[in-house]
Amino acid sequence: MGFSIPKKRFRSSVHRHRIRRLIAEAWRLQKHDLYAAIPAEKQLQVFLIFADSTMPEFETIQKAVKEGIDKLVKLHA
Repeated sequence: MGFSIPKKRFRSSVHRHRIRRLIAEAWRLQKHDLYAAIPAEKQLQVFLIFADSTMPEFETIQKAVKEGIDKLVKLHA
């Protein structure tokens, strides 16, 4: 699992780290849905890139991560 928050959009490292922590927490809370759908003999590498230029709320990030996980589950179902 990897995360990217562009320095070009968020110059302050405090803001970039805050977004990274929010994404990591949303992933931690929802990753079990993806792990249950992927067979044990397969590996999946996921990299999330934050592309918005405004500071998000946790609920927004959580919803986006959930949608991404749902799409991956649907692909592997």
